[in-house]
Amino acid sequence: MRCVFIVIWSVITTSVPILRIFVNREQMMEKLIRTANQSENPLTFEIGSNSDLILENVVTENLPWTIEQFAANAKGKLTFPTKFDMISPLLSLNHQQKVIFRMRLNPETIIRKVALGTSRLNQRIMALNAMCDAGYPVGILLAPVIFVPQWKILYAELISHLADTLSSKVKKSAFIEIIFMTYSYVHHAINTEAFPNAVPLYDKQDMTGRGRGKILV
Repeated sequence: MRCVFIVIWSVITTSVPILRIFVNREQMMEKLIRTANQSENPLTFEIGSNSDLILENVVTENLPWTIEQFAANAKGKLTFPTKFDMISPLLSLNHQQKVIFRMRLNPETIIRKVALGTSRLNQRIMALNAMCDAGYPVGILLAPVIFVPQWKILYAELISHLADTLSSKVKKSAFIEIIFMTYSYVHHAINTEAFPNAVPLYDKQDMTGRGRGKILV
């Protein structure tokens, strides 16, 4: 995965995108379950902020274990976003509807030029439909909205395409998040070094500092 708009600590510290894998999954799950069960109210845990767990699962096969361990032992929910469609290992799991699957979507033009190495739009839509059919709660994540030329037209076309291709079950049950791109001269400098041939996204005139920034993951 070589998403130009994503800046994570692996790139900041090495200027080379790497896959970070944690090897203490049992200890992490134990703490997660304990925190969930000690809470008076059901909690939702975001577990996909460090990396794309669908992609990572191709290497580690950790995700099915994580889903079934949490589903069997904890209250509350897990959630994670993805840009990938390799969801076959998850379809038959006993998830007990405790895992919210969120698919990141963007216009196909932006996916091809900016979200390099990720699944194409129609592949993502098919995966979203399949996960919903498998009983997972699902969400649609329009993120990040990028102000490329004719961006309003591109995103309007995307929404029309989703209306035609999402299953009726997804349309009835999915929630939608919309997140605009956070991108500064710092992100631009890091990504220029890591991906020198990438499409330029930084606009000095429009993208000005407005307070303390955050890393976008």
